[in-house]
Parts: sequence; structure tokens; C-alpha cells
Amino acid sequence: MANFAPSDLVAGQAKFNEKFQSGEWRMPDSAAFKTSVNGSIANPMLSELHTREDRAVSAYYPIRQAATDGTARAHNHSGARGDSLAEAISWGIFSEPFSISLKQAGNNVFNFAEMYAASQKNAVFNLIARIDAWFVAQLLAGKTQVNAGGGNGVFESTTTDDYQYASTLDKDFFFQNIKAMMDQNLYRGGLTAICDSQAWVLAQKNLSQGTANSVNEQFQFMGYDLIVPTTRTMLDVPTTYTESVITFESGLVGAIPWIPMENRKALSPQLALSNNGDYGSVAIPGLGVDFAIHSYAERADNSAVNGETQDLTINVELSVDFGFVPAPLSTFRGANDSVIYTSGILA
Repeated sequence: MANFAPSDLVAGQAKFNEKFQSGEWRMPDSAAFKTSVNGSIANPMLSELHTREDRAVSAYYPIRQAATDGTARAHNHSGARGDSLAEAISWGIFSEPFSISLKQAGNNVFNFAEMYAASQKNAVFNLIARIDAWFVAQLLAGKTQVNAGGGNGVFESTTTDDYQYASTLDKDFFFQNIKAMMDQNLYRGGLTAICDSQAWVLAQKNLSQGTANSVNEQFQFMGYDLIVPTTRTMLDVPTTYTESVITFESGLVGAIPWIPMENRKALSPQLALSNNGDYGSVAIPGLGVDFAIHSYAERADNSAVNGETQDLTINVELSVDFGFVPAPLSTFRGANDSVIYTSGILA
């Protein structure tokens, strides 16, 4: 072979820095899920009582009863006895497994620790994205079908069960009308609003119109504790609505996390590389929860997948359970009443 071809330089290899990698590793949207934190704190015992996956847990509450409409006193008065209801709490499991070869980094620009870290980060990001999407889906599935209306909007109870705001009205006061609607339904505490992209733009615009502006629209946000955007699919935009919002009183909707008792410790690196494996947990600061981790190793011929003939395959799984817990309601106001409200500006 002529022209010194055997001694040609091989392809140059370099690793992009963290900033350049951040385009690929964009943090998943978890803004909607994070609104559930207060609701989780309000029910700390629910997670503790769930000692294993198959243990049923219920919470109880006294219920409202209809008025008797009495108009006179009586010496022998009697009335209905109080009552209570149970609310069963169910958890769903979110899991993301991955595997890595012990020797696959021997001929690679990335070392084993970097490969393992990337695989675990990928599993964490996938779980965060799945949990946030699940939470929004649970909110929409559990929205109220009972609404007293209020403000200048109308509750559409036939098809959508949404509070609808006409396109002919001034949309700059949409959030004021949502607040009036929530007040009409007796939710007078601080509100949490989860907005689609279009509603988030409207909220940002109006939040910037303060007392120093010729038009003050900022006042309408007094009474909102939290207004956050979500990238998740919300109501029917753009066909039915141009903007849509999910609203509930802060602290009345929770997502209760749980991991098995065996995982509530640090993972042993030595045991994780054994055939029996080990259980542990990984703190996820972005969510404020721990994910369970389980790891075990098995002998394998990984020569076909960039490893070696005499190799180990390390199998890892990250997981967490979540229970969706909105504040329970009896049928006092009607069947399918809920603390979760949806609103949209008609297209």
C-alpha cells in the first residue's frame, strides 16, 4: 500500500462539552407535576401506610348533608345522623430499565462511569416526562362535571364539562373570570393554574400590566398562588379553544410518591455487581422525591455489542410509584363533583 496509507491518522475523536450536550439533554417539563407538592404534604400518612405494593390504603372523611329547610322550633326535633365516606388510594408504577456491559468502555472515548451516568440520566429524564404527562392526564380525567358557573363565562355540561369564555369577550380578563367562577363554586383560597402555551402567553402579558402602566390588568392575579405553563396536551386547542387552563385550590390535589421499604437506603456498588443484586434509592432534586433503584449482574458474551466474550451485563431499573389524590368530594352537590376545574376561551 503506497503513499504511507497504513500510517494515516484515524478519525479524530473528541467529546462535546456540557453546554453543547445540553441541547440533546434538555430537562423534561415537570412544572405541572410540581404543583402537586402541597397536596402530597397534606397527606403524609398515606405513603407510610402503603408498606408494600399490594397493601390497600383508604382515607376517610365526614361528608356534607343537605339542609332540612326547617322554619320552626320543636320540642321533639330529630334529624339525620352524620355520615362518612372512604376514599381508596391506588398507586401506579413507573419504571425505566437499562443495561450496560462492564467491558464496553475498554475501547471507547467514553469511560464506564460516563456511560453509566448517561444511561441513568436517560432513565431519570424518561420517568420525569412520563410522570408529568400522567399527572396532567389525571387532572383532565378527574375534572368536575358540576359547576355553578360565575363571572362572564358559561359552564358547558353537555359535551366538554369546561368553563367556556366567549371569544367576543375581552380575553385579557380571562383569569379574572376564572377566579370569579372558582369563587362562585366556593373555592376562595389561593388558586393554582396550569396553562397551555397560549394561555401562558396571555398570563405573562397581563402580569406585566401593573400599576405603572396605562392599563392595569395585574390586579386579576391576586388570589393565584401559582400559575405555571405545561407542554402537555390540554383541552382541544385550537379547534374548540384558543387558550385553556386547569385550575384548583392550592393543596387540594396531590401526587403521593412511594418506593418499596427495601429501597430506602443507598445502593451497595459491590452487591449491585453480584448475581443477586441490591436495592437502593436515587434522590431526584428536580421533583423532590426518591426513585427506587435495583441492580444485578450476570455473566454474558457481549462481543457482539461492543463488549468482550468474557463479560458482565449489569441490569438496572429505576422506578417509583405515584398515587393521584385529589381532595375527595361526596355527592352533596351532585355526582362527579371534583375540586379540579377546566376553562377555555372559545375559538
